[in-house]
Amino acid sequence: METPATRYPTLSPAQIADEFSSVARDTASAFGRLDTMQLNWQPDAGSWSVAQCFDHLLKINAEMAEAIDRGLDRKAPRTIWQQLPLWPRFFGWMLVTSQAPGGKQKYKAPAPAVPASSNIAPDVVERFVSSQDTGIAKVRALSDADGRQIMVSPFAAQITYSVLDAYRLIAGHQRRHFEQAQRVMAHPEFPKRSE
Repeated sequence: METPATRYPTLSPAQIADEFSSVARDTASAFGRLDTMQLNWQPDAGSWSVAQCFDHLLKINAEMAEAIDRGLDRKAPRTIWQQLPLWPRFFGWMLVTSQAPGGKQKYKAPAPAVPASSNIAPDVVERFVSSQDTGIAKVRALSDADGRQIMVSPFAAQITYSVLDAYRLIAGHQRRHFEQAQRVMAHPEFPKRSE
C-alpha cells in the first residue's frame, strides 16, 4: 500500500509539478476566502495559524530555491559532503520521508523560515498560490542530469541531497503544512467569517 512516506521519495518531475499545481488549487479553495482575523487565529500560543503555515512555506521555499540554483551551478566548487557517494542519497530519502504529509513527529523550523508571530498580511495565501507557478516551471524544465546534481541544504552545510530530492522535499513539506492549516480551520473554536 502506497503511503505519503513511500510516494514522495519516488515522484518524477512531472508528478512533482502536478503536486505543486494540486496544492495551489487546494490552498486557494480551502483558504482563499479567509479574512485577516481567521488567517491569523491560533488554537493556542504554541500552535501556528493558517497564515503562519503559509508564511513559513514562502520563506523556506525561497531558501530552497536559492540552494537549488547554487546546486545547479556546475562551476561552483563542491564540498566534501557533496562528493560522498551515498551521503546525499541517504539524506534525500530521510528528509523527503520525514517531511511527507501524515507524519506524527514535529520539527522545529530553521531560523530563516520561522513565520512572523502575528498580523500576517491577508495576501499570504495568494502569494503562496502564485509562487507555485515558478516551482512548476522550474521542475518541468529539470533535465535528468540537473535532477542528479547534488546540492547543499540551505540550513546545514553537511546535509546534501539531489536537486530532484529537493523538489520532492518541497512537495511533501508543502502538503504537510497544508494539512496542518486544515486542522487549524477544523478546530472547534476557529472563528466564523466576519460579515
